[in-house]
Amino acid sequence: MTIRPGRNLVRTAAVLLVLATLTFVWPGAPWLPVWGFTLVVAVVVAALDYRALQTSFRGVKIERTMPAAGGRDLPLRVELRVCSSAPLPLAGELRDVVPAAALPAFQVHAFRLPAGGTLSLAATFRIPLRGSFEFGPAWLRLTGPCDVLEAQQVFSCSGSVKVLPEGFSSSEGLQHDERAELMMLDKISRVRQTGLGTEFEMLSEYRPGDDPRRIDWKTTARLRRPVVRRFQVERHRDVMIVVDCGRLMGADAGRGSKLDCAVDSALMLCRTVLESGDRCGLALFDDRVLGYQPPLSGPRALRSLVDSVYNVQSRWAESDFGLMFATLQSRQTKRSLVVILSDIVDVETSTRFRTSLATLSRRHVVLFAGLQTPLLRQIVAEPVATLLDGSRKAVTFRVLRERDEALRSLKRSGVQVLDVEPSRLTVPLLNRFIELRQQNVL
Repeated sequence: MTIRPGRNLVRTAAVLLVLATLTFVWPGAPWLPVWGFTLVVAVVVAALDYRALQTSFRGVKIERTMPAAGGRDLPLRVELRVCSSAPLPLAGELRDVVPAAALPAFQVHAFRLPAGGTLSLAATFRIPLRGSFEFGPAWLRLTGPCDVLEAQQVFSCSGSVKVLPEGFSSSEGLQHDERAELMMLDKISRVRQTGLGTEFEMLSEYRPGDDPRRIDWKTTARLRRPVVRRFQVERHRDVMIVVDCGRLMGADAGRGSKLDCAVDSALMLCRTVLESGDRCGLALFDDRVLGYQPPLSGPRALRSLVDSVYNVQSRWAESDFGLMFATLQSRQTKRSLVVILSDIVDVETSTRFRTSLATLSRRHVVLFAGLQTPLLRQIVAEPVATLLDGSRKAVTFRVLRERDEALRSLKRSGVQVLDVEPSRLTVPLLNRFIELRQQNVL
């Protein structure tokens, strides 16, 4: 418990200062006895306040109630419950220590609580960043009955919250704009998928338009009418999503960083893959492997995938593609669709990257999604007013040209390439996955 002067003690100190000044100005006046009496009264009252504050703090208990998970930039309700068993009423302020990313950043509750009462103080915050955040401790400041002393004490009523992308924090989070565009993909469908697949499904009577090469001649001879084999698109295939967390992914994308957009799109792709009956896994890397979640199946696996990626942050480290892909080669032995969310800026990087992909693509189907840097496009569109603007634009043109050459070199090596803005990645990525699935490339 930390003691500090209250308002009445400050006023008393001012009165004592005035009386001391008057004692020197008019020595014959009875100012000194008045000064001494005031001082004695102030000391006695301060002692009573100190004792009352000690009793009050011993009987106070603070509890925190908050959700375990919330959505990014969505309202988050945090409630502090003050319980008092002290025989005196309480008056004071309660200040909660919130994460630096929370809005508002400072929250103070003034309250009055009767003796033995309970009070709930609630506040609503918004956290625009995903990750794990800690609330607490809480600072309680109480005023003595005579307002001569104040005391404050810290209560370690900490709490943590997982801030997830909007569409994965709760069922109500599906109101996100991009999620609404893909609402048809949000339902688990039990319709059989027939067509270009190679997994045998059933025999059925021949209909006009059926491929004659699919006629089952033995069954046709036995039944004496044309019968064809029906095939369905294979299920339970593996899709491995690899997210780059290196320095290039920390660039601003207008709606968070490029890594934020990559995580959002990766989780949306995870949902689509799982609901289509396939298995999905996640891998994270920069200059080392940050995490590896092997392919899982079923809609319930989505929560495990979300927990493995929601708190990842970009570091100032150069991405090591070779180490990550060596891990994939050793741990993902089954032929899979490997989706890489990353970016490259020059031909030298793409050369090392293409070397790593050459070995990987012998076993797997590789889709590389290159995330553009919006700032470079803005510099190209800006007018040239000074020599510095011209130099900046020239460097930007060179960077974009080398990036385009790097992406073309990846296409020539047999890698499927998707070049999009980070904020618009989700829909093209899902469309490309659906195309590859229908083409039965796995």
